[in-house]
Amino acid sequence: MRRVATLAAALLAALGVAACGAGGGEAGGGDDRTVDVGVVQLPIFAPLYVAQAKGYFTEAGLTVNVQNVKSGQEAIPLAAGGKLDAVLAGFSAGMFSAIESGLDVKVVGSMGVADADTDQPASALVVRKALVDDGSVTSVADLKGRKVGALGGAGATAAFFTGLALEQAGLTINDVEFVQLSSPDIPTGLQTGGIDAAFVSAPFWNLAVDDGTAVKMWAAPEGTSGTGILYGGQFVGSPVAQPFFDALARGARDLQGDARYSQENLTIIGEATDQTPEQVAAVPLYAWLPDLAPLPEQLSTMERIWMQVGALEYDSPVPPEQYVDARFAEHVPAQG
Repeated sequence: MRRVATLAAALLAALGVAACGAGGGEAGGGDDRTVDVGVVQLPIFAPLYVAQAKGYFTEAGLTVNVQNVKSGQEAIPLAAGGKLDAVLAGFSAGMFSAIESGLDVKVVGSMGVADADTDQPASALVVRKALVDDGSVTSVADLKGRKVGALGGAGATAAFFTGLALEQAGLTINDVEFVQLSSPDIPTGLQTGGIDAAFVSAPFWNLAVDDGTAVKMWAAPEGTSGTGILYGGQFVGSPVAQPFFDALARGARDLQGDARYSQENLTIIGEATDQTPEQVAAVPLYAWLPDLAPLPEQLSTMERIWMQVGALEYDSPVPPEQYVDARFAEHVPAQG
């Protein structure tokens, strides 16, 4: 796994200049209360957009520079090297490999979590309808030996959620074959028979179900998350690390329950993700913990599942206390 450190160095060299703060130099800008954040441009990271648009960072005396990134795997080395202060992204096997290799980052919080709505969840495991109609697949257990589409393949969040579903059915993640597909390609893969099932976010699972191609078979249990907040090691000790987290939590509190679908919030999320409010409202949103607490037990489960499928090359799990720092969520001011 030493090659991960080499990759990190290459990314830092290639992207370091672009990732520097607006005033130049390292992220955080020393004492100027500037925070440079890398985020994947998706509604699941709405607390950041809401906190920014409603002035919560400004009220905390912070200047927050938001930089869109393609993935957490791209941004984690930047945070470890001090070129970004924080990263909001999906977790992957690559994150654990980076941590195991010694990159200095901490998981400090969660982002989107599954809510209690299993009829219209933000993501779901769907099965090709033809297999359900002919009785070949009547439950998740019948997916043994079949092909499952997953964005990012076996080492990504979709595979983790699929692994949870398989374990609930008495199987393991090694009982299926993962096929790497982009989310927009999954409905087509189900229609053509290239895959038998897929774990995919809305609106792509809805499209496959609505056109009669697939049947929804499983949704993640309430509170399950595949995304979160990471701090670079240098930022963890910064005097602005807690105020930044507190403002994020204020954004999350504005998104509790049906409030996430308020016109104001839909407009903010839409502007941040290049969508109209109507487009945002048409897709089920995730929920968010009001204190954005990290979920170390789930992280350990992720690591275990990815180790089983061979997406991680090391043998001994990394203890969560080495890379999870819950103190920021624990010190979020009580809700008024």
